[in-house]
Amino acid sequence: MAIIPLKQTVTVTKAGADSGWGHTDSGAVVMYKARVTEQTSVVINQFGAEAVSSMTIIFDKLPDVSYDDVITYTNELGVTIARKPLAIEPRRMLNGKPILTEVYV
Repeated sequence: MAIIPLKQTVTVTKAGADSGWGHTDSGAVVMYKARVTEQTSVVINQFGAEAVSSMTIIFDKLPDVSYDDVITYTNELGVTIARKPLAIEPRRMLNGKPILTEVYV
């Protein structure tokens, strides 16, 4: 059970494998319950540079999300946002277990 309500659903499309012929095959599609906040903020990306994030997604525990995946979210107005993560930040309890993961898109 999550410590905050997870009312939205996001779709994570995993990065596909290279076919060897110049294109990549599509990867697996996984749906997660999440808490999505659409707000603009400046975050530090995986390379240590500042980047502008337009959406924060909070997942329960530690989902299988990487920087090569594409995260798709459709809000209540029907607007679809599909982007790769800028920063993935797991939050842990005192015992070291992940309690939630924040993903900035």
